[in-house]
Parts: sequence; C-alpha cells; structure tokens
Amino acid sequence: MLSRSTAEELTERVAVLTRTRADVLDAHGAELRRIERDLHDGTQARLVSIAMRLAVARQVLTDDPRDEQFLGELLRDAHEGTEEAMTELRDVIRSVYPPILADRGLAGALTAVTTRCGVPTRLDIGDLGRVPAAVEAVVYFAVAESLTNVARHSRATAAGARVSRTADRLSAVITDNGIGSADQRRGTGLAGIRRRILALDGTITINSPPGGPTTITMELPCGL
Repeated sequence: MLSRSTAEELTERVAVLTRTRADVLDAHGAELRRIERDLHDGTQARLVSIAMRLAVARQVLTDDPRDEQFLGELLRDAHEGTEEAMTELRDVIRSVYPPILADRGLAGALTAVTTRCGVPTRLDIGDLGRVPAAVEAVVYFAVAESLTNVARHSRATAAGARVSRTADRLSAVITDNGIGSADQRRGTGLAGIRRRILALDGTITINSPPGGPTTITMELPCGL
C-alpha cells in the first residue's frame, strides 16, 4: 500500500521537468539580455567610437595632411579600440558556445580545461561517439565550473575528471581530495551546473562530506 504507483511517479517527473524547463527559460532570457547588454554597451559603443575617430582622421587628411601628430594619435586610439572590441566579441562568443568545442571536440576541450586547472587533474575519457552539441556544451561548462571550484575552494592537492558513455547515457565524474562541504547554496556555481543538467533531463549527485573527499556525478542522455 505504501508503494508509489506509476501514475504518481510520472506526475512527479512531469512536475520536476516543468520546474526545470521554467528555470531554463528564465536563465535563457537572462542570458540573452546579458549578451544584448554586453554587445550594446560594450562592443557597439567601442565600434561607434572607432568610427568617429576614423572620420576625424579622414577629415584631418583632407584639411591638413601635415598634422601628423594628431593624425597618429587618432589612428592609435582607433587601433587600440578595435583590439578591445575584438576581445569583447570573443568573450561573448565563448559564453554562447565555446569555440574550443568546435575546434577540438569535447575530448580536446576538456584536455585544455584540466591542463589549465590550478590543481593537478587526471583526465580519463572513454569512447564517446557522436554527442549532441547541447550535451557537449553542458558537460564542458559543468566540468570547467567544477574544476574552478576545486581550485578556488577545496584546498585539494589532486583532482580527477572521468567522462564515459554507456549506450545513450553520458556520464561525467569530478573528484577531488579537498576539504569537502561543497554546497550549491553558497554560490559556488553548483546551482548553475544543476540547472543546465536538469534542463536536458539529466541527473547530478554531489557527495561532499565535511573533510572530503568530494565526488560530483553527472549523467545526461545523448541519444541522437
């Protein structure tokens, strides 16, 4: 009598998916507004400034081509502004879909992440086959954010990342030998990782007792 019926389990599952989809829509809207703001207030403003400087430089060439000092300053400012605008555009692009995924694939991207981690990290990647781009992006961001947390908060001396696939399920396991007590309520990025994973009908388990070690296990469907 105490066992739950299939209908009750399905009802609960639908409720969970409804909440996570709503969270994803909110997060997606916030992300679009952030991108628009970055492009409008940052990159676009710099490009307008560059255009104005180049227009003045063109006028100087017409009116008094001998004014080399003023012309040189305008061109230098325009050149520096162009480089800054390019940097901002690259940052925006990386926040949407990391170019490294397109260039190197998931395995290469994760190799770069673990190499850059401030804590020595062992990476183990199995044969993943073809993985949907959305799943690749979530796994990449999740592993990168998890290892960032390890480097900043765990006091660990070693970490590990294992990514494998069984049938249509892809799993990623992040471990470290630090002090434990990882808690998504502390704003360490774990809540964002959870939202991304649940949005794709995946699961995440965090085992981080006080004193450590910490193990974060993520599973995502990746059937094509």
